[in-house]
Amino acid sequence: AFGGGVVGDLAGFCAAVYQRGIPVVQVPTTLVAQVDSAYGGKTGVDLPEAKNYVGAYHQPAAVLTDPAALRTLPPEELAAGFAEVLKTALIAGGPLWEGVRALERVDAETVTPFVFDCARTKLEIVAEDERDGGRRAVLNLGHTVGHAIESASGYSRYRHGEAVALGVLAALRLSGQEELRAEVSGLLDRAGLPTELDPEVAVDDVIALSGRDKKATADGLP
Repeated sequence: AFGGGVVGDLAGFCAAVYQRGIPVVQVPTTLVAQVDSAYGGKTGVDLPEAKNYVGAYHQPAAVLTDPAALRTLPPEELAAGFAEVLKTALIAGGPLWEGVRALERVDAETVTPFVFDCARTKLEIVAEDERDGGRRAVLNLGHTVGHAIESASGYSRYRHGEAVALGVLAALRLSGQEELRAEVSGLLDRAGLPTELDPEVAVDDVIALSGRDKKATADGLP
């Protein structure tokens, strides 16, 4: 699977269902994929009704990541990937968060040092909880609302990372973390990411689709 998150998810899903599972090697070439989606074994495709509604858990046989590929990306794709870097840094805290909050610009050179640490952070969490029954839920920070935004806008208005950026801000507001939210909003804005929802995307649709998230149970959203 040579490409970004869509390529990795589709190839991983096909590998999971073909002959009831064949090996897949992920070779991520975008920042989103290099720091997040290539690891963890979640594969799937979108439906109009909701994001990633058809899928399977299928761990890759290997992930081969070369940050030099990031130099081929347009600024918008790097910015979208930065949303996942920031999300992971918020979860990890410590040196990773301090490094991200100190960034003055987002480009291939400045984000490369974070690729391995983000991947390691995700893999450590997944190793404890492969199928989202516990701690892995923290990796969904920003994704419940972010996925709803993607669905509500027909998967055409926002890149995945851009929607996640808005989802992280929503999560911080719902958590009452206004001071942290303001800092994160500044970091996202500096990277060229949206910090306010497009008025053409209906908030009521986003709320309704959030409740339809695949992680929801009879007890509600985690």
